[in-house]
Amino acid sequence: MANNFPFASEFQRKIVRLALDDDGFCSMALKHVRPEMFESDALRWAWQEIQRERKDQRTPTLMVLRDKIRQVEPVMQSRYSAMLEALGSEVLREEPYIRHALAEFVSRNVFVGAYHASQQLYNQGKIQQAIDLMKKESDRAARVTFDPPARYWFYDDLAERQRQRKDRSRREYEHTFPTGIVGVDEVLDGGLSLGELGCWMGDAKAGKSVMLVHLASYAARALFRRVLLVLLEGSYHQTASRMDAWHASEYYNEVKRGQFTTESFHRLQSEYQGAKDRMVVREMTDSWSYTAADIRTELDELQGQHGWRPDLMVVDYGDLLRSQQGAKMSEEQHQRDAFGDLKVITHQDHGYAMWTVSQARRPRGMGKSSKDKAETGDGGELWREGKPVLSRGSMSDSYNKVRRVDFLGSINQDQEDKDEKVARLYCEIYRDNSADRIIKVKQDMARMKFVDLLDPLNRPDRSSAVLAEMDRERHKVHASDVVPDNVLS
Repeated sequence: MANNFPFASEFQRKIVRLALDDDGFCSMALKHVRPEMFESDALRWAWQEIQRERKDQRTPTLMVLRDKIRQVEPVMQSRYSAMLEALGSEVLREEPYIRHALAEFVSRNVFVGAYHASQQLYNQGKIQQAIDLMKKESDRAARVTFDPPARYWFYDDLAERQRQRKDRSRREYEHTFPTGIVGVDEVLDGGLSLGELGCWMGDAKAGKSVMLVHLASYAARALFRRVLLVLLEGSYHQTASRMDAWHASEYYNEVKRGQFTTESFHRLQSEYQGAKDRMVVREMTDSWSYTAADIRTELDELQGQHGWRPDLMVVDYGDLLRSQQGAKMSEEQHQRDAFGDLKVITHQDHGYAMWTVSQARRPRGMGKSSKDKAETGDGGELWREGKPVLSRGSMSDSYNKVRRVDFLGSINQDQEDKDEKVARLYCEIYRDNSADRIIKVKQDMARMKFVDLLDPLNRPDRSSAVLAEMDRERHKVHASDVVPDNVLS
């Protein structure tokens, strides 16, 4: 491993402070971080003392280190005391960034060490041993993390669980992301939640990217949430034109040529000024080798450089991500691992909600007008309300993607639907609620809209109505928590 950190002195101080504050982080860091990596002798001394305390099965704290300064040579005591005072005054606003940046440094060094060791074995003619070592150490490098373990003492935790449940119910709008389509939100029990990965499946040109534009823009505009939109295909300018058309309810073909009406342009300009930090669009289209690790790096850079963290992530689209385990894998393995890696990200940094889309393998019979058909078609595809729908069996390349997602839905149209500008959204799977439901929407591709036919007032360009309803629901929850005096007495 490298002898020195590539981090500035402030970052190094915060590593020590985090080790003193978080016993779990301290245990993990001591496995990989050596005293000589720190640039100052004061920090090297502090890390050595932390190592000694943990070796003796004691918990190192700032007070313990202050007491140990008396054992240091008098000429050093004032400088070491100043270092500890600086540690005590550090504010750890960047904790997720510190954890992931340190993990990336350690992973890189584990890989480099494995590369040199396997190269030596290879040069000695021990080819299979070299391959086995490289594979083993590459797996170890990929698993390096400084995130706290998700460990709970179940029987000691009832009161805290109940407090968290009540707190979540009061603040449901903070961790739940409605889609603006009533039927879908009913299946999702209000909306996609933090820690959940939702996937819409569709044929080519079925409106998958337009659905993601709707979900991202709705969350930013109607819910006032921060959204990171990752583009693995297309371009920022194309996506920005789609979102402008969505916000303005103007025709996309006119918007992309700059043919806004003056009224719409000024209205958008005014609205966007009040929403400057709600949406980041990140292009990753310059290669075909992006992985979920690149999305993780983007999250760390946004946090570290801009102090910005999204609530919702939208990935367009998951099938294009590659596995972090290497390039020489089948398409099935790439997509299986990529969706698994996306699911892991949803549980990091206190949780993210994430939407993506996937390509469907077109079943036989799709696209035909089929009112007189039975519920099961000749080709074995799934039928609902007399028409075929894309289901989990239609998933292209890797069926294992189904096992990684919390919600699976599909966008369905036959020729009759296209003529009527209608789409049938089939909600097939959701972990926490019943699904197997068809929701009909008006799919206006010209204006980038999915508008609920069951509730025409719930339009994505009428966010004030949505917010007013959310306020009413919040007031109901708070009112239900008030305990009458006679009950207390």
